[in-house]
Amino acid sequence: MEIKTFEPSCLHGAKEALRSAFYHENSSALFNEWEFAEKLPASDGYLPELCVIASDGEKVVGYNALTKARIGSAQGLALGPLGVRKEYQNTGIGSALVKECVKRAERSGFPWIALLGGSYYSRFGFESGKSYGITVSENAFDNEHLQILFLDESVRGKISGRLVYCDAFYDAAGNLL
Repeated sequence: MEIKTFEPSCLHGAKEALRSAFYHENSSALFNEWEFAEKLPASDGYLPELCVIASDGEKVVGYNALTKARIGSAQGLALGPLGVRKEYQNTGIGSALVKECVKRAERSGFPWIALLGGSYYSRFGFESGKSYGITVSENAFDNEHLQILFLDESVRGKISGRLVYCDAFYDAAGNLL
């Protein structure tokens, strides 16, 4: 398994990896995690050096992206989507993708990374954004799953407000997808 920077030639494989990770019978034809792999490169928050894939030979088996985001006036990053093909899950690939993105974010000088996700991310140092007054929507469920990782400890406790993702994560009416 190799972790490397996403390239446009890997788009089909990245979408298939995300589809394998997230598809279920009630998946939306209009919104789904695998479409983000195609939307992100055209967005205002795309950072090509912070978008990675995991490959097994020529096969893309995982995908993870970091994009520009802000909380209030503070610039940082948002993680996701992160996905690993079902048959490769629970092998450490997801962890390797997160660790690689965190390492690249640190080198790039970003002060924090935020995400919507479950307890899985606490192993990487992510913590609830709630105690810092950080929200993502009016939806309490979404806010309960908002997490942040401070890469620069000097900003801890100094940022609060609503997390705003790059444009690829919103529909035409401005609703978070």
